[in-house]
Amino acid sequence: MKRDTVSPSPDAISQIDEEDFIYNEDVIEVIDSDTVNDEEAMEKDPEKGDASFVFIGHKSGSVFCGSLSKAGKFAVTGGEEDKAYVWDTTSGEIILNCTGHKDSVIFAEFNFDETYLATGDMSGVIQLWRLSDKCSVWNYNMGDTTWMKWHMAANVLIAGSVDGEVFMWKVPDGDCKVLQGYGYRAEAGVILPDGKRLTVGYEDGTIRVFDLKTNTVLSCIPSNIGHTATITALDCYLDNNLILSAAVDGKTILSMSHTGKIISILQNLNSEQETDMKDSDSNWIETVAFCKDPAFQVAATGSLNGEIFIWDISKQVLRHKIEQESGISKVLWRGTTSLLFSGGLDGTLRCFDARNGQCLQLLTGHSEDILDLYIAEEGQIVLTTSDDSTARIFNIANLF
Repeated sequence: MKRDTVSPSPDAISQIDEEDFIYNEDVIEVIDSDTVNDEEAMEKDPEKGDASFVFIGHKSGSVFCGSLSKAGKFAVTGGEEDKAYVWDTTSGEIILNCTGHKDSVIFAEFNFDETYLATGDMSGVIQLWRLSDKCSVWNYNMGDTTWMKWHMAANVLIAGSVDGEVFMWKVPDGDCKVLQGYGYRAEAGVILPDGKRLTVGYEDGTIRVFDLKTNTVLSCIPSNIGHTATITALDCYLDNNLILSAAVDGKTILSMSHTGKIISILQNLNSEQETDMKDSDSNWIETVAFCKDPAFQVAATGSLNGEIFIWDISKQVLRHKIEQESGISKVLWRGTTSLLFSGGLDGTLRCFDARNGQCLQLLTGHSEDILDLYIAEEGQIVLTTSDDSTARIFNIANLF
């Protein structure tokens, strides 16, 4: 899960830890002289553009996912060639070659204290790697996977399935709990900042909030009330109550996690009122994110048609509309600042100041779609992955 999420309360952590999950408190740095040699990774670099480093370890196909260590020294990326790599973000030296997958790797992320790495592919093969000795210590095949997330403060891995079930594992033990499916794909999931609840969005537009301790459904927004099509994105505000959701039906909805009550339909891109937008019948919000600054109560949403919307959450009104030259795959806030980054389907990484809607910087280099982006917790670098078979590091230390 995003590491810039507000830390869960001590009470929340203790409830999960004491009866369900085990924490690993020993932080082990990922430093080892016994590195994986890969001479092919030393081939001639492609054009850098604005990137400080270009990783070309993935030899073919798309690089679907990536994440960074907290300090940004190490990156992990997974791709279409059924592999993931851990590599140094300055030199590109490959630290760990994660083999053994059967399909495209769509999840690769360090756990909360960076002692473990989890990688998962579309076929459902999940592997856990211990970073102190670079060994695979646990694996599981859950069947076709739609998404995966680490708990933000425990060695707990959560994943959604095509069948609609949601799996939770305590690792490395492998103890498993399953949240019941309802006949529809579990398309998206987000762990609430308190660490005690999980919101899941489904193929039919239904949204359910689960208690992670009891597996019970705390609230539900059925498809005949809220969204009427596949959920594409979810986020939760730092107050643990407001849920922002988007779906293929073009709607962006603000609701309450405790009750499932819809507060506002912020937008419906496919409504009659939105017909001035190009291709409105096939436009929807692909990515959503609440700003983590409690003094700046806004959320950002990004559409396939290239619009970014900045919403005033307290008033439920549009603050800014930003149009960029391509569709948007992901938006992400830099820590608790008002700086918003967007990954473009034109291969460009953009930075906006959400207070005034101005574009502060264009970062170029990718020749095809940006598929994922990740900002190091310390906020100095951004990792992007792309259809062009590369991953890139961009230095953003000068943006404040």
